[in-house]
Amino acid sequence: MSDRYTRKDAEALELIRHDAAHLLAMAVQDLYPGTQVTIGPAIEDGFYYDFARDTPFTPDDLPKIEARMHEIVKAALPTRREVWPRDKAVAHFQEMGEKYKAELIASIPSNEDVSLYWHGDWHDLCRGPHFRTTSEIGDAFKLTKISGAYWRGDAKNAQLQRIYGTAWRDKKELDAYVTRMEEAEKRDHRKIGKEMDLFHTQEV
Repeated sequence: MSDRYTRKDAEALELIRHDAAHLLAMAVQDLYPGTQVTIGPAIEDGFYYDFARDTPFTPDDLPKIEARMHEIVKAALPTRREVWPRDKAVAHFQEMGEKYKAELIASIPSNEDVSLYWHGDWHDLCRGPHFRTTSEIGDAFKLTKISGAYWRGDAKNAQLQRIYGTAWRDKKELDAYVTRMEEAEKRDHRKIGKEMDLFHTQEV
């Protein structure tokens, strides 16, 4: 399924989440041309990707993006890896209008080659590994929220938009996670306090 791993391996869950981040970026750029991609790692319980886009994403965008991600999974796009000289990769992403990605690659020492992964025609800077096709990622994922982020985590830099998601080995694991999150939200003391009229909060 990947360079070395299968879904049965201990590393499979991180691979699924890493590939899901790529799915997210692919779907966003399909639906919203002109959006630039920046960084999209796997994290605990899921993944996220940061985007540079003039128009803010809204919660209404998430179902559309998620649906497009499922379409990409069904398309079973092949994955391939290429290793390029750093400067070639910088020039390539600059020509694509991906200034953030070009800046990121330019921070790599000039004598180092960089790894690029393709899923069909879409591609990104990535160490890998990845599954052999998009279908092997599976469909047990869900987009969860949108937030702001700064480029490279520095408040002096441009503000980006971050989309979070969660991904699991199968629907049973996904449903269990969603249930846990819903139960945790119900127990949130701020929510309970307001419902019981114990205190009031004012949005600022």
